[in-house]
Amino acid sequence: MLPRELPKPESYLIWLYHQHCREFPSDPPPSPYPILTFANIGDLTGRTDWTEDRMLEAYDHFRCMVEEQQFMEVTGMDVVSLAAALSRLDNLHSIVIKADYYNEGRSLTDFPRDISVLLEKVFLIPYYSRHARKDQGRRHLRNIIRATAAAAAVTVTELAISDFDNIMATRILSLRPEDLKLAVLAFQHVKKFFFKLPDFTAKASDERIFAGGQLAQLIQAMGCLEELTLVSNSCNPYVPWKAICGTERLASLRVLDLQSFDFQEQEFMEFLLRHKTTLRVLKLFCIEMYSGTFPNLLSRIRENLDLVSLELTGVLEDIEGNFLDYSYVGAKAVEDYVTNRIHHFPFEAIRRHQRGSSEEI
Repeated sequence: MLPRELPKPESYLIWLYHQHCREFPSDPPPSPYPILTFANIGDLTGRTDWTEDRMLEAYDHFRCMVEEQQFMEVTGMDVVSLAAALSRLDNLHSIVIKADYYNEGRSLTDFPRDISVLLEKVFLIPYYSRHARKDQGRRHLRNIIRATAAAAAVTVTELAISDFDNIMATRILSLRPEDLKLAVLAFQHVKKFFFKLPDFTAKASDERIFAGGQLAQLIQAMGCLEELTLVSNSCNPYVPWKAICGTERLASLRVLDLQSFDFQEQEFMEFLLRHKTTLRVLKLFCIEMYSGTFPNLLSRIRENLDLVSLELTGVLEDIEGNFLDYSYVGAKAVEDYVTNRIHHFPFEAIRRHQRGSSEEI
């Protein structure tokens, strides 16, 4: 919860300073606090992105959030308020939920207009409590689903959920059944979906979330989805592919981009075959297969799909060991084998261009 009343600028700056420095227990905030201003807090916390203009803007947004919280506590109409806010944004097409400050070095003018307006007016979160931000992701996603479904004039075609600081909790996917039903209406026009999965463990609470298939239901609610980008972490435990993307066909899927994912050959191939009439671009970065081999998988892709582009980057491993290790030449040879129907699998090119090899073609 936010403060009941808007704090004075001095109190607000001390709060921000304390929240930021609390994340580094080896360097606790000194007592008494230094004299803090909107101009110097960035230097004192080591945050170069905390410029005076941005901090003044953040304080103004914080004021609005406190006022909106007061209104919500009285009326309980937080979703209605968000729906009204969305309806006032001209030509809104993209929604970005950020639990990190990735790309924070870019100014808002560097983003497409619709994204910059949204970041500036709706989701610029001006406080830095990790505990609060773990809840923000779920609350934002739930409210966006409800508000977008209610705002008939809003046509969202791009949705991005970004968590490169790994602080978003898996409960962002703990959506209620009624929210998943509303998602079909809210995201019926979404063509691009980017989702950085939060880090998770093999503990029961995380397993239940994925076992329920809520991510798959969220993705399948996007009936016009053309480009799907999913980013995980190599430290995350294996999750069955059907819990990620379900068992239904995404009718318009054209581009699939997977980063740091694990899967089994057969389950992934079944997914690809369901989309063979539309899928044209496949991107794989740092993939590990728990069963099957990459030569077999790629041969099946070559024979059954009509890809025009195959991008293999990073380390690819299967049950037989390291298949590809940051080898551009090897990856290009495999792409030609799949997309240009080269007759023989390029084992030799891959072997000679693995990391650490001194041989040349």
